[in-house]
Amino acid sequence: MERNFQFVGSDTPQKFFVDIKDPVARIATLKVAIDGLETYLTLNMETHRVVGRPVPQVLQLSSEENVRYTIHPQDVNEVAFLPNEDPSSPILVGPAPEVGTSHNWIFERVYRD
Repeated sequence: MERNFQFVGSDTPQKFFVDIKDPVARIATLKVAIDGLETYLTLNMETHRVVGRPVPQVLQLSSEENVRYTIHPQDVNEVAFLPNEDPSSPILVGPAPEVGTSHNWIFERVYRD
């Protein structure tokens, strides 16, 4: 995440804390801590950018196989994605992709001590 609170891609995985609000509908908020700064991942539908904000946005994690997810506001057909392979590209918000294209996020469970 850049200091202007805009999320960009990265060569190294970032740790997001996923707070599941409704496991059946896959409703959650996503928080990240970078350099001691905690912020929530939010999708700005006006600027079409993924940005950090101090207030959480309720998001839906959609998946057909429970491995790769699209992230979007509940019941909205626009998702967060990287526009290209450049790891410093901003994470954008745009129309949901066709099935089989790569606008997916992969989450791995990390256990806290």
